Amino acid sequence: MKLSNLLKVFAATATVAFSINANAATESKDIRFVGETQFAGFCKAIVNDDVRVLRSSLSRNVGRIGASQREVLRMVTSEEGLTCNGSSLIKFSEERHADAVHEYLTSRS
Repeated sequence: MKLSNLLKVFAATATVAFSINANAATESKDIRFVGETQFAGFCKAIVNDDVRVLRSSLSRNVGRIGASQREVLRMVTSEEGLTCNGSSLIKFSEERHADAVHEYLTSRS
């Protein structure tokens, strides 16, 4: 698939609302994912402030979203990228005080 077509497919996928119940506790059993649940790992990583889960999500999407983990990270943190509870990944990590994930996202994007 050409890169431009891949970007269009990703942009269409990323614009689908991906939400987390705003009143959910930090335990993952109290979290409800809606929208493109194949990308739930990114939001789960932020909710749990778990860089390992974030890196795993990046790795799983190599070839689907981008050619490398760095490219996947750039795509999901872009303006048209994924959102959690209506916020970009970086903003959502700030709101949830997910300091480890926030540092990872901002230092590599």
